[in-house]
Amino acid sequence: MRTTWRTAALVALATMVIGTSACGEGQPASPPDPAAAARQRVIDDADAPCVSDRGQLVAIENAKHDLTAAWQTGQGDTGVVLLHQADAGLCQWSTFAALVTGKGHRALSVDVDSRDAVEFAQAAVAHLRAAGAKRVFVVGASRGGTIALAASAGVTPPVDGVVSLSAPTVYDADARAAVATLSVPVIIAAGANEARFADAARELHGLSVSTHKKLVLPASHYHGVGLLDDAMNTLLLAFLADPAAATA
Repeated sequence: MRTTWRTAALVALATMVIGTSACGEGQPASPPDPAAAARQRVIDDADAPCVSDRGQLVAIENAKHDLTAAWQTGQGDTGVVLLHQADAGLCQWSTFAALVTGKGHRALSVDVDSRDAVEFAQAAVAHLRAAGAKRVFVVGASRGGTIALAASAGVTPPVDGVVSLSAPTVYDADARAAVATLSVPVIIAAGANEARFADAARELHGLSVSTHKKLVLPASHYHGVGLLDDAMNTLLLAFLADPAAATA
């Protein structure tokens, strides 16, 4: 759920007026913080039926002060930004996020359904670093995979690795241009029977300038997160532990 501070500020002003009137001759109520109100509104409105502990939801703020919701779990020095497919939401990564946190890492599944998804993905990297992550990876599926590559190409300091599952070459971002400058370790995967997505994976792998890159084309027609079988999960968890070794 994406929002800005403006709506929350109007709500906060109305609350302040009501609170002051209720006080009568007493001290006026302290004016609420519009920024805090906006962040709480995003958390309250988040479409996250998989999240039993709503305290794990956070608001991610990009450079334009727009906000989106994210689900934050786990601890540790390694953080993983998870970017969903176009027809899904942050709950799509719940199973893989559990595997990530089970290895002692942090997982941050971000709502990136808006056109400024690249900026939100970059803000998610900054959020994990501010929270204490010393190593950060970005993982995306389908449109999220395109966003993962494009966002990572513009992050300074660089992320530690990127995984793209069934990414189109262009979808609200240009993955071709991204891999031509992205030198961090990268795994690019698609089902061999996904037709155009397999072709896109081959093209992106060929254009990649990374010295630690791996093309994975399992004999599958599954798309995006559907590729996360035992073998793929094992590869991705190994990638988080040692990107260079996993892409050798």
